[in-house]
Amino acid sequence: MERVQAVNQAAIDEALIVFARYKIGAIRIFDLERAMSYEVGEALAKSDLVRFSIAKMASGRYRISDEGENAITEAGRARLEWLRG
Repeated sequence: MERVQAVNQAAIDEALIVFARYKIGAIRIFDLERAMSYEVGEALAKSDLVRFSIAKMASGRYRISDEGENAITEAGRARLEWLRG
């Protein structure tokens, strides 16, 4: 039985921050996977904040395919600025 995690805006915001840190090279993919669950990553992928797809592998890990420098949208950048205060 697979555990289902409730995804709220706070979790999506945290995932956006972690993904942004990953994109600038501050953390590695392993750190990203530890900080962001697949369910939250999937919710982030469906938002207008990023441009990436996420796929779960049989091992339980997941793979993110993004658009490089353009992976965080203008809306995502604005949200990051708002979150940073």
